[in-house]
Amino acid sequence: MRYLYVRFLLLLFINSFIVNAQDRFEVGVFGGSSGYLGDLNKSDIFSKEPKPSFGVVGRYNFSDYFAVKVGLIRGRLSGKDSHYPDRAFRNFTTTTPLTEVSAQFEWHPWPLTQPRLRYRFSPSFSPFLFVGFGFVRTKPKADLENMIVEKPQFVQGAAIDRSAVYKSIHGVVPFGLGIKYRIHPQWTLAAEAGFRITFSDYLDGISFAGNPAKTDRYIISGISVVYRFNKRPFGFKIRNPTKCDFVEE
Repeated sequence: MRYLYVRFLLLLFINSFIVNAQDRFEVGVFGGSSGYLGDLNKSDIFSKEPKPSFGVVGRYNFSDYFAVKVGLIRGRLSGKDSHYPDRAFRNFTTTTPLTEVSAQFEWHPWPLTQPRLRYRFSPSFSPFLFVGFGFVRTKPKADLENMIVEKPQFVQGAAIDRSAVYKSIHGVVPFGLGIKYRIHPQWTLAAEAGFRITFSDYLDGISFAGNPAKTDRYIISGISVVYRFNKRPFGFKIRNPTKCDFVEE
């Protein structure tokens, strides 16, 4: 009897949590660009070769100010020495597919309201900041074979990189900012720009032939469209409250 009572309370708690949390979940899609900021790119902010990226996102809103987002993004990174006149003699190139999985904490400086009733809804927007942690998988193809002027330091560095053994999965710290616009009680648009700091200098397959003192980085920017689930009523719902059947004894 005690076991059944404890089980009933547990099921009641779980059901109550799911019902109350339903309208805090959002799922959607992401589309944008991924940009390479590694050894063959001079700028730490802008990429010379942005590539398309896409993915899926899920978000749980703890309140009007705080949320946690998880995402899966696919893209590509590439870079060339030929973009810079003072590096053209080296003539290195690299390209790699990119798969990122991350969890990010979001903060809204002013609230992005979570409307409960449609007739009270009005469009709203809010900027947001985010930071998180995740993993990125790359499979770089670096071309270090076509130097126009073979300077010793780059020849030696290329030899080391060609024989280097490194992992394909790397830790990554995403951070950045964006803005959200809730256009409908269940639909929200978000535009964001985020930097990714990694813990590896072999994201692009190049280290000693480039700048071994600095780890690789990249950026992901784009727009997401998410749908917020409706809250379901607790218990049973009467389909036609004007009709009721009575049983006479």
